[in-house]
Amino acid sequence: MVRANLTNNTYANWCLLVHQARIKAFMESCALSGAQWHFSKTNGALSFESYGNVIYRVANANGDYHDYLSFFKYGDEELYYMIATLGEYYMIAASGSTPTFDESAIYGLYASNAKVKRGGVCSCLAVDSDFADLGPFTAMPAKSLACSSIVTEAAPDIAANSYSNSSTPNGNGVSYYPVIYIGFATKGKDIINVYQKNITSIESGSAFSGYSTPNDPYGELKYIFNLFPSDEITLSNESDRIFMGNLRSECLTDSGEPIFYKSSNVTSTELSQLGITIPAQAFYETGNTLIPFGSPVLTTLGKCKKAISSAGMLTKGVINGELLSVNYGKTQTTHPTVGSVVMGGNLIEATRCTYRSSTPYTRNPVPGAQLSGATDSTPMACPAAYVGWDPSNPNINDESSWPELALQ
Repeated sequence: MVRANLTNNTYANWCLLVHQARIKAFMESCALSGAQWHFSKTNGALSFESYGNVIYRVANANGDYHDYLSFFKYGDEELYYMIATLGEYYMIAASGSTPTFDESAIYGLYASNAKVKRGGVCSCLAVDSDFADLGPFTAMPAKSLACSSIVTEAAPDIAANSYSNSSTPNGNGVSYYPVIYIGFATKGKDIINVYQKNITSIESGSAFSGYSTPNDPYGELKYIFNLFPSDEITLSNESDRIFMGNLRSECLTDSGEPIFYKSSNVTSTELSQLGITIPAQAFYETGNTLIPFGSPVLTTLGKCKKAISSAGMLTKGVINGELLSVNYGKTQTTHPTVGSVVMGGNLIEATRCTYRSSTPYTRNPVPGAQLSGATDSTPMACPAAYVGWDPSNPNINDESSWPELALQ
């Protein structure tokens, strides 16, 4: 946990503190789980604890130095990981994996009478080649996933409410730094990201228990559940669509090309979509004494402009149920609350739908399906997603599970 305990209260120091908390939580998780991630670059501008100079500081397009990067490798394998804590929020670029500015030094509305500074907590996997020292601000490795972000927010002082969304306040301009909760859970090449007491994303260098294309060598996957930490799922009225349509799913094709959602400002020929199908055995009615969990399949359902398979398959493969499991209940109350553990503590609920009794609409990451007796205006199925956990892990909803980190 990090809060405004800064001696020098600047936005750059705030971003550094968040980054320190992220790499500390990641390395401590690896130490507990035995995951073989270790720092691959130790010539950065800033040192941290006993790890050496593992923090790289880079400037954004405005020349502001509040973006921090750290780099990791898995054992002696050619599998690489980058943790980036950025003072801006970025969107995936129109081509390749290098992100482009979406909200660089922009203040959005906050509490109706102020503005909010938006940044991003990012991470990315790559195979065969390590990331350059500039991370997402230069050419990414050819076989890397996109460096997509979870949105962070810090509120400026009240004077900032006179600024338009496209202007930058004088100096840092930020007076309120919210409490941020950051955590990781790891097992081998599987990485679970926790932000603001929510499971926000999973990443893995070996995510699949089976592949649709024989001899597919690329098991890399990222699946973001929440772009904002308060996100929940709402429903779609597409009754024939049993599909968790996540616009931030990322993988490599069987030839190693990155495939992920392209933002809406690109041409329709570039628009891509990935999602996961829900197996039929994972549907259940209200009042069940048995609750089913199913392993999803990562798929394009023909909605992707780039082929995921050289053999013409529309699916990548079956995701390890230990990493990601799914089910559908009839209402939201069928599911436990987000952050609850199930299956004896071996799974934790990452996200569930927000049930709507009126005309529903689609919202990332999981459009809903319908069970028998439903109509388009009264959807009667709510999806939920669960990720692998360990019974020894702390309760992420308990305040005592989050020690505070001070800036070093």
